[in-house]
Amino acid sequence: MNSTKQFPASLSHLSRGQRVELKAALEERERRRCARDAEYWLFRYAKTRDEHDPSIAAKPFPDKEYIRELVRFWLASKMNIIEKSRQMMCSWVLCSLYLWDAQFGVNRLSFLSSKKEEDSDRLIQRCYTVWSNQPAFLREAYPAEYSFCHVKFRLPGEPDSLPYSELWGIAQGPDIIRQHVGSGLFVDEGGFQNDLASLVGAAKPMLVGGGRLNIVSSASPGFFQELVEDRVR
Repeated sequence: MNSTKQFPASLSHLSRGQRVELKAALEERERRRCARDAEYWLFRYAKTRDEHDPSIAAKPFPDKEYIRELVRFWLASKMNIIEKSRQMMCSWVLCSLYLWDAQFGVNRLSFLSSKKEEDSDRLIQRCYTVWSNQPAFLREAYPAEYSFCHVKFRLPGEPDSLPYSELWGIAQGPDIIRQHVGSGLFVDEGGFQNDLASLVGAAKPMLVGGGRLNIVSSASPGFFQELVEDRVR
């Protein structure tokens, strides 16, 4: 049941208090399902911004099989290299999945990396766009705040507490990864990062500890190509 819609006529006999209780119970059941099922949450509640279509503020993901396979691939394996062409929405999908992991998880610190810090902030903005277009019952259960290159999650009613999860946008290079052992690293357009090898190398302690690594890129010669062709030893 979509909690944003009015109750059907078959429930009109319920009192206002009973309807409120029923709505809360349905939302809690939906919240729990979203927390355990990333694929369900992404196609049900995640919405993106389409810069080519000014007629609508946010759009749901198209229900395409390759997107579902990408989600399942991400869930099944923590170390993925993804070759893409443009307009496949891979960056939006990965931003949404890292948001899902931070929002519904605990003690998550994931890094989203692009070549320049401004571009990394654009990835963080995509995460926040997805968060802000969720229905109120999810936003209220998982409050988030955006600042440049950061999205932080705090417990409801505790705005001054330390974040329980964070997404951090970083520029290319290994420096920040060396200083902080995180939960995951998403590298967007990794084939065009000049120091991808050092960034991946700096992430090894995170990976040994069970962290996640996703490198997405369109074709480009260099270290990304070597990874794709399994030539890195």
